[in-house]
Amino acid sequence: MDKAENSTSTYQPRLLLVDDDPAMIRIIGDMLAEFPNQRFATTGEAALALARESTPDLILLDANLPNMTGFDVCEILKRDAKLARVPVIFVTSHDAPALEVDAFNIGAADYVIKPLVAPRLQARVRAQLRLRHRVMEAQARRHEQGKAAASKPTGVRVLGILGDDTIEAHRHALEGIGALDLAKDCNAALGLAQSKEPDAIVLDARCCDNPCAAVRALLSELAHVPIVVLADARDVETEQCTLDAGAADVIAKPARSAVLQARVQGALASARKAREELRAMLDSACGANVHPFPVYVRDANGR
Repeated sequence: MDKAENSTSTYQPRLLLVDDDPAMIRIIGDMLAEFPNQRFATTGEAALALARESTPDLILLDANLPNMTGFDVCEILKRDAKLARVPVIFVTSHDAPALEVDAFNIGAADYVIKPLVAPRLQARVRAQLRLRHRVMEAQARRHEQGKAAASKPTGVRVLGILGDDTIEAHRHALEGIGALDLAKDCNAALGLAQSKEPDAIVLDARCCDNPCAAVRALLSELAHVPIVVLADARDVETEQCTLDAGAADVIAKPARSAVLQARVQGALASARKAREELRAMLDSACGANVHPFPVYVRDANGR
């Protein structure tokens, strides 16, 4: 089923909302009214049929569905060549770190816990829609400038802008992702990135006077690199503003190391899929005719 689509010429991202409770679908749909191109399903089977009929730009998926679970649906989506790159946000009442890690392991882009807070959900949806476009745009510029990705050393490199307590708590998890470089502040991180280009940045909001400005400063130089922010679980304002500044994800502190590792790997996977999609477009004879999605995604202030 569909909500009315915006008739303006501006590209409207297509959302697929999946929940077995129609009332929850209405709540989510109203929270995301800035994206009027919405379809919805109350079962996994219906969700898969809708996704195959018209590829969505983002899927919001409940874990608890009749007959087949949201995890089942996500796994099927990720095995489908046409749908594998569509980001999936789990929207669930299960506040369980093990399930959160499982969701990222099967390809989820985000995991949001009910009860929903409108600014938080809106910022996370905008972040997912924006990330793919920004990475593709940055990689296209690098391609035009002749900067070959092959010149970068193999292996994942993570740049951490972290306090001593965070380093102590999560060093092992971050080193499990790849080589770990550490900086105490944003300026030091930018200097370090010149000699050791990161694949992902993990930023502790406490290390910056203005974490939102820090995200923008980092992305001005490293637009293709996903940034994951660590922020206090009660600080919805920082979560919203850093996501709207371009962060790929915000992790609530105190965070479990397994969750941190899974979420950083999820951000890396999303960026990698965007680069792969761009390469496919560039290699395609009709690549110039493929819409690079979306033309724009507004921030909380409508910009």
